[in-house]
Amino acid sequence: MFSIYGKLFTLLRASFFYSGRTARREFWLFLLFYILMFFAALGADVTYYRQQEASGFLLWLHAAMGNREPFVPLHLLLLSPAMIAITIRRLHDRGLEGWWGLLYLIPFIGLFPMVAMLARKGQEGFNRFGPNPLDMAALARRDVATSRSAYDSAPVHSPSPAE
Repeated sequence: MFSIYGKLFTLLRASFFYSGRTARREFWLFLLFYILMFFAALGADVTYYRQQEASGFLLWLHAAMGNREPFVPLHLLLLSPAMIAITIRRLHDRGLEGWWGLLYLIPFIGLFPMVAMLARKGQEGFNRFGPNPLDMAALARRDVATSRSAYDSAPVHSPSPAE
């Protein structure tokens, strides 16, 4: 479970980097997180602001947002740059320029080719946007496994009865 949180933190940390590549699993995990956070923000807006009067900081936030519910716009403001960046990096993994992400803007029609492009397997090996993220993950797992096996096979000094 902690690896999911670590992966989300890594993706959020890299939210303003548009170069490189992102694997399918990372993209869909972040998309799921993005959608869940959207519904959480929507639920917070609906339940809190439509059932009771805002006070304190929430009243100020409500006024700052033009007397609208603030959680969905804050969600969009905070997480949309990360979603755009990870989409561009996912397109890079397929060997496509990030400008293909503008297909999202075509109403009704643009969603289907984008989902098809983002769901397909990335290019094997190195492409013009960098190394394959799956190869890098495999190398990292191999390095961890070899360091663990080297640690496990290291001789252990046990005191002799004479000591």
